[in-house]
Amino acid sequence: MTRVAIQGEAGAFSHEAALKFLGPDIQLMPCRTFSEAFQAVSDDEADRAVIPVENALAGPVVQSLDLLWSSGLAVLGETRVRIRLCVSAPPGVALEAVRSIASHPVALEQCRNLFEQNQQMEPVVVYDTAGSVKDMMQGSGDYEAAISSQLAAELYGAHILETDVEDDPRNYTRFFELSASGTVPVSGGVCGAVAVGIPNKPGALYNLLGVFNSYGVDMSQIVARPIRGEPWKYRFYMEIVAPDVEALQACLEAVDEASDEMRLFGTYAPYEEPDSD
Repeated sequence: MTRVAIQGEAGAFSHEAALKFLGPDIQLMPCRTFSEAFQAVSDDEADRAVIPVENALAGPVVQSLDLLWSSGLAVLGETRVRIRLCVSAPPGVALEAVRSIASHPVALEQCRNLFEQNQQMEPVVVYDTAGSVKDMMQGSGDYEAAISSQLAAELYGAHILETDVEDDPRNYTRFFELSASGTVPVSGGVCGAVAVGIPNKPGALYNLLGVFNSYGVDMSQIVARPIRGEPWKYRFYMEIVAPDVEALQACLEAVDEASDEMRLFGTYAPYEEPDSD
C-alpha cells in the first residue's frame, strides 16, 4: 500500500487528488503544513506526496514551488481537481441558524456570494478545509458550520446544508505527485517541470525564452521566486510541453547551457481530462 503525504486532513482536496493519482489503495498521511508533507517523503516515512502547485483563481502556490527546490523531490505527474465547495454542519443545524462558518482562507475568499447572501454569517479562518469539518464534528471548533469538499463532510459525518457554494464553477487546482529523487524511473513524457537561474543582465530572460521557441516547446507556466540570501536575484520555475520526447530533451540541454543554474524536477505525460469529469 502506497503511503501518501498531503497537507491537510483526510477529505482535503489533496486527498481527492491522491485518489486520482493512485486509486483507493493508499495509506493517507495527513500533515499540518506543506513542509511536513515534503519532509515525510525525504525521511522515507511516505512514498509519495501530493501537493497543490496552482489554482485557476488564486494563481501559483509559491510555497510548494520553493519547497520543490529545497527538498530535491522529483515530479512524477500532474492531475487536476475541480474545487466544489459545500456547507456542512452537525445534524440538526439549519442553514438559517448558522452565524459562524469556518474554512481555509482561500476557500472563504472563493465563496463571497454566500456571505453576501447570508450576511448573518461570519467567516472563521482555520488551517484546512477538511480540518474545519473534522474539528467541528469533534466539538473543538468554535463555529457552527464549515466549508469543505463533499468528501470531507461525508468522512466526518456532517450534514450537508448546501452544495456548490463556490463563486466560480471553473475553479480547478493542479497537483503534482512527488517522490524521492531516483526512486522511480523517468517517465519519458513530453511535459517537464524545471527551475532556472539566469544572469542579471539585459536580454538574459529574452535569450532564455528564445530557446523554447527554437525547439517548438510551449511554456505553460513561469513563476519568478526570490533566491534566499541573494537580494534582488530570482529563480524562474517553469512548466513546459514539447511536441515530442526528443524535442524536450534537446530543449532542456539548451536551457542548461543558457542559464547559470538549472534543475529538472521531472518529466511526465500531459494531463488528460477524464471523460466523466
